[in-house]
Amino acid sequence: MKRLGGGRVRWVCGLTALVLALMSLIASSVQAHYDKRKVAKMTENMKTRCVGRFLIDLPADAQVTMRYGAVGGFDISTSNADSGEEFAERLRKRELEIAGAVNEDGQPSMEASKELIVGTGRGKTFVHNRRRTKILGDNGYFYSENLQFLSMLRFPGVSVTGKIEWVAPGYIDGLTRILSRIRPLADGEIPRESGFCLGHVILQDPYEHDNVESVVMFAGIPGHPDVNIALSSMSGTGPAPGLLARHAKAVDRAPVFMRLAFSHLREHERAVNGLPGEELVLRAREPNFTTGYSFQWEMAGNQDDVHAPRLKLELESGVNPVSGGKPVQSTLTEEAMFELWESIVTSIRPRPAAPAANTKPDRPAVALGTSVLAGETCPQTGWWHCGDGGNGIAVLGGQRQFLKQGQTMPQALLLPEPTMWQRLRGVQPSYESANATLWALVDKRNSERKTQPPGLEQALGVSEPGNMPAGAAPFDHVDMAIGSVAKTGWKCPASGWWRCEDSQALDGTRWFAAGALLPAATFQALPRRNGVAHTGLIRRRSAWQLVRTADSASAS
Repeated sequence: MKRLGGGRVRWVCGLTALVLALMSLIASSVQAHYDKRKVAKMTENMKTRCVGRFLIDLPADAQVTMRYGAVGGFDISTSNADSGEEFAERLRKRELEIAGAVNEDGQPSMEASKELIVGTGRGKTFVHNRRRTKILGDNGYFYSENLQFLSMLRFPGVSVTGKIEWVAPGYIDGLTRILSRIRPLADGEIPRESGFCLGHVILQDPYEHDNVESVVMFAGIPGHPDVNIALSSMSGTGPAPGLLARHAKAVDRAPVFMRLAFSHLREHERAVNGLPGEELVLRAREPNFTTGYSFQWEMAGNQDDVHAPRLKLELESGVNPVSGGKPVQSTLTEEAMFELWESIVTSIRPRPAAPAANTKPDRPAVALGTSVLAGETCPQTGWWHCGDGGNGIAVLGGQRQFLKQGQTMPQALLLPEPTMWQRLRGVQPSYESANATLWALVDKRNSERKTQPPGLEQALGVSEPGNMPAGAAPFDHVDMAIGSVAKTGWKCPASGWWRCEDSQALDGTRWFAAGALLPAATFQALPRRNGVAHTGLIRRRSAWQLVRTADSASAS
């Protein structure tokens, strides 16, 4: 067999290499064309997403999740994955878990559990796990107290969880006010009002964000598990070097072999829809001979303006979908990645919104039975029941007290029964519990019931024979609607509060028991003709209107 000469071998090898290179070029060109067509089809149907205070368009079939939502240090997450029954069970288990725990002082961890009502949403808030931290100040050491706060709220189809690990007791009310501004969003809804989008809800302006808002959107493309998209919005961050400055510093520190692995495809300032920012695009050749791409755009933002946060968009390919795995080959070519990048980055824009109404945030409704500790702010004007006292121990001011919204809940002063010696001396002992008094809301009446003036005619009971005049009672213990009217001498059809129909009467609104004979109205006698005042009272028949049912007069 005749052997080829050295020159001919080199010529054959060169020709083979040329053919292989040409075939590779043709294959790459075909793949690039195919991928560009794929991206074009992918971006034909785009869906707008609300992220924080901005909008972005993504392929309609992109798989989107929202994480790391926070406002004013209060972490908020939303989900539409669980049912109402699953939420209720999760709430029940969490409440039992907190109620069964103890804090670092060995006391019950749970300090307050309150019903939470926000529009159509129902849930609970929990204040628990009080902790003390010893801090060195200018005048020596002092203790700082912090609590954990958890809220679980369920709207139709949407669950909202809010939590903060460390919060001073004085900030609890502010967190509740933030929750009152939540409105659930319909699937695909772009809200028109001003506010901050957090997944399936919006926090409507105005609310107490302290210029701190953050949320991160993650998105994936079906069929391309190595392609990741992320948009983060974070306000309240201090001044820091920009994207290009940070990258230049990192490059200076990197060894030469790492620099050779990266190619800079773009590195410049770029404004997007009036938003000033910087753009950086890299191609990376990995040690396992794969190629990936990194696209970044970042706006520095203004620390004191929630409408100008630090905004960053990232698009990566060649990322192993298995956490910790080695890089993989990009499933999209360079040209296709640029096509996808441009369709997304150029869509970032501030969300247009109507100006927020200049009104105070609505307070969440306070349910009967809500418990509040002494030292906290009263959330609802009404009658509150003191948890201390009983078993012969009285409470100064009564165990049921009228408290107004905004005032500080008092610590109960307890009055035990005096000893014989104390009685002889006329001394009433008193003390305060070592634990904060727990108050429970029992009535939302927004004004204190006034003491009835003396001299009013009393209702007659009918339990004794002869107390009921003939034909006096047309009713016989029937259920009565609010607004029903009964007249003097009739048997009261329902226990409750009845208002005298005569506005000049001294009676006002009085409580009568069911079955009692309604009394006559009492009036102040008119002055005599000679101008001398008449101090007597007169009574005449009247009518009474039911304004509220109540089993006892103490249920005021």
